[in-house]
Amino acid sequence: MALFGGPKKESFLGVDIGAGGLKVVELSNEKGRATLLTYGYSERLPGETPVSPFDDVKGTAETLAQLCARAGVKTAKAMAALPLSSIFSTIVAVPRRGNEKEMKPLIDTQVAKLTPLPIAEMITYSTFIDPLQAGKASGTQAAGKEQTSPAGKPSDYVRVLVTGAAKTFVQKYIDIFRAAKLELQAIDTESFALVRSLVGKDKSAILLLDIGYTRTNITVVEKGIPFLTRSINVGGSLVTKKVMEQMNVSEAEAEQLKTDLGNQPALVSGKLPPAVEAIMGPILHEVQYALQLYARMELTEFKKVDKVVLTGGSAHLPGLPEHLSSALNLNVYRGDPWARVAYPQDLRPVLDEIGPRMAVAIGLAMREMD
Repeated sequence: MALFGGPKKESFLGVDIGAGGLKVVELSNEKGRATLLTYGYSERLPGETPVSPFDDVKGTAETLAQLCARAGVKTAKAMAALPLSSIFSTIVAVPRRGNEKEMKPLIDTQVAKLTPLPIAEMITYSTFIDPLQAGKASGTQAAGKEQTSPAGKPSDYVRVLVTGAAKTFVQKYIDIFRAAKLELQAIDTESFALVRSLVGKDKSAILLLDIGYTRTNITVVEKGIPFLTRSINVGGSLVTKKVMEQMNVSEAEAEQLKTDLGNQPALVSGKLPPAVEAIMGPILHEVQYALQLYARMELTEFKKVDKVVLTGGSAHLPGLPEHLSSALNLNVYRGDPWARVAYPQDLRPVLDEIGPRMAVAIGLAMREMD
């Protein structure tokens, strides 16, 4: 098994393990086009005490195995993604040294100064942003979370995106998939999965806003590379709680009301329902802060985001695109992760409804078709 990398295969099962439940998507490669074979998802039951899927490895593995069986999954080869809140990511600039192998010690030396854990306790993977040949680098300067611009000419350096996670946390993934009798081919990141399913070949600067059950992830992508990632502890579960309080209903009823709310168009452009407005304050503040950070990053080429793409289980809530567009003065769209996938047209209404929550799983399944 390769972590954050691995050999190319024709098809895969994408598995998204989140606080709100599990999602699986199986795709096949039909003449270079990703084709939907099956999908499935499990959700936390209303009233059920929230438990991290990684704190109950055995229970998560059993749920995953049952979900794959119900969905009729055929392949045992699977791809997973580490949650954004559990990974370390930075961009460093290193002198050119012929090939990637020769440059690895230079990369490790820089990254070791920035990691939250000793690098020996982490698994890391490097993605080279610039070509290794001198004179072809696209950037003018380079920096990571705390780096300064390197001395020397820009062409003497290569920008490298380094992603890592604690070995102990990665081991939980290995244990879950082994117990579920799935062959974990590689562990990716949610950011790259979303780039595949929502961005594709678009090279502009895009902010991906993934509003999940308990967390909201923010990723700024430039030329298909996630340059900036942030995660905050705010998600759709807060909308459910607000509906429960305002309507004096059970959690199950609140979830249904939230779903019904999501199926209705916004009555006034830019105006949010009170329950939705309650969570958008901190999310909007974090998005604005991310845009400021991106504008100040030395390594970026564009500095300014062109558009925002919404995804996640709460992306369907009414008024979000209009509200965000008005507040940020940017074009805001709901992402369609099925846009690059072939599927039976009679499934379109169902796929449209569940699409935002399946974006990571779809991107994972697409990984080996890139």
